[in-house]
Amino acid sequence: MNDTIIRHRETCTLGDRGPVSLLYFHHDMVLLISAAAVGLYRDRAAVEDPLGNGVLGYEAIPETLRPTWQHDSGYVREQASGFVGLHGGAVLFIRPDGVALYPDGPSALRNQSMQWLIPYAARH
Repeated sequence: MNDTIIRHRETCTLGDRGPVSLLYFHHDMVLLISAAAVGLYRDRAAVEDPLGNGVLGYEAIPETLRPTWQHDSGYVREQASGFVGLHGGAVLFIRPDGVALYPDGPSALRNQSMQWLIPYAARH
C-alpha cells in the first residue's frame, strides 16, 4: 500500500470490543474502528491499555451509520489518502485537524453533514 497518511491496515479481535479494523498512521497514531465507535490512539500499545493512557479521542458512531463487518476487509471498504470508506456507506475523513465522520463520500468531500471530529490533540 502506498498511502501518504496510512502505512498499514489490520483486522483483529480485541476482547470485549469484538472485531476491529486498525489503521496505522505513518507517525505512529492508530485509528480503531469497531461496530459502534471510532477511537484515535497515540500508538498501538495504547489501544489495549486498560487505563486508557494514550487515548486521544473516542466517538460513538450513530446507529444509522454503523459499518458492517466483512471477513476479508473488516469495516473498511476503501482507503486512500485520508479517505476511509466504511462498509455501509459512512466515511471517515482524515483531515489536518483530526478524524471526522460523514454519512457518505460526497458529504466528506464537500465538508457537509459532519457528525463529529476527533482532534489529534488529547482533550483535557
